[in-house]
Amino acid sequence: MFKQTLATIVVLASTAIGASAGLMDDAKAGKPVRVGFAEQEPFIVTGPNGQLTGYEVDLLKAVLAKMGIDAQLEAVPTQFGALIPGLQAKRFDIIASDLYIRPDRCKLVAFAEPTHFVNDGLIVPAGNPKAIHSFQDVAKDPSLKMGYLVGGGPIADHALAMGVKKEQLVALPDIASLLAAVKTDRIDAFLNTGVTIQSTVKTANDPAIERAMPFEQAVVDGKTAMGIGSYAFRLEDKDFVADFDKQLLAILTSDQATKIGEPYGFTREDIPAGKPTTKDLCK
Repeated sequence: MFKQTLATIVVLASTAIGASAGLMDDAKAGKPVRVGFAEQEPFIVTGPNGQLTGYEVDLLKAVLAKMGIDAQLEAVPTQFGALIPGLQAKRFDIIASDLYIRPDRCKLVAFAEPTHFVNDGLIVPAGNPKAIHSFQDVAKDPSLKMGYLVGGGPIADHALAMGVKKEQLVALPDIASLLAAVKTDRIDAFLNTGVTIQSTVKTANDPAIERAMPFEQAVVDGKTAMGIGSYAFRLEDKDFVADFDKQLLAILTSDQATKIGEPYGFTREDIPAGKPTTKDLCK
């Protein structure tokens, strides 16, 4: 009996030693930090050499450097709707993909402090033949269809709040699918963040599409609707998030954040400086 118990203890101890010690210990030990993302310019994309690039990538590297972590970022691409399940399943360690901070999501992941503000924008066929310049324009014509990324519930909520019907919304898995749907008239407009829409149009350099300009923002509860996003971690990595936030805020409240964001089309007005807080947004 004693030998059996001792053997069990040895096995359990060996398992504990072999198990992950947590994101903080793993990162400081030099293990790769696995980044889950759905490609979305200008937040995060895979460059021609296979390396990650974008605002959230450069900001992440700056924060980790201030934390004293010199870890390689390991790209783990996935669909937007699979980001939170993938994080929970430990397929990756962090989500960096313009994920909006929402109370329902705060129950599932640990958000860092806000890193960017975003308004909404649309891609439409060249010439904007349906003259779509607001959510109301879509709402008043039941035949119009508006596409958005699977998992992009908050931005779809803006459309619904302005009278667009659920049956007018089409969720597709990625930006390539949405662009193709616009060009083949499957949808009349592709809804995403304004900064992503601008960057996507520039990169596509396709005369068949354009950004709908001007575009009237949704008003919800008397306020202009605005997405506020950040990185997300597993709930059990809150010790890592606490240190991460300390260094993140030091960058966000300095000129460094603006310098990081400017090459990707961000201005000082697009970058929070400590307000609102994640705590405020999770209520």
